[in-house]
Amino acid sequence: MTETMTKAMKRPGAVPASLAGLGVFVVLLAIGFVQAVLATLSAVTWSSIAGDYLGQIWSDQLLSSLNGRLPFAVGVALCLWQIAPIAPALRLAHVVTRSILAALLGGAVVWLVLVVPQIIVEIASTPFQTPASDVLGKLGLDALQDLFRALALTAGYLPVAVLAAILLWGWLQRHPLDKAVHGTLDEV
Repeated sequence: MTETMTKAMKRPGAVPASLAGLGVFVVLLAIGFVQAVLATLSAVTWSSIAGDYLGQIWSDQLLSSLNGRLPFAVGVALCLWQIAPIAPALRLAHVVTRSILAALLGGAVVWLVLVVPQIIVEIASTPFQTPASDVLGKLGLDALQDLFRALALTAGYLPVAVLAAILLWGWLQRHPLDKAVHGTLDEV
């Protein structure tokens, strides 16, 4: 197990994948900023509710950055580094397919970020002798709602992940890495 982890951590391609993930995060942050500015301008026209609404818009943007955009970008970067890296020799269809896989992994990370705190809170607030099935039963509907929320985010963020992978692919064709990249998908 330790040997496998060491091998995975030494896998080449971490920097380009991280830059692609950072690019995804920055673009999603910029889109959210523009949406927040437009929502703010809309709220200003309704001066009676503008004060409360403005704070809510910007706090929602911060929250969605921490539990939506950032985990999504981290999942994309991890996938493009460890599971399905982008190599210059790939065809466009393979790049798009790998970017879709990266977006799905990003969505899975978002889901984990949403669900794990709920599990911790539920376990911490449940008496010790409560059966695990009761705890899991309480979490079932919330976990399902979070799954659909993560899938909705993934569908909305998918074009950005695909664009990032295509741009990474083009950049790698002009600036090849010293070592060939390979991921778990390539080893199967």
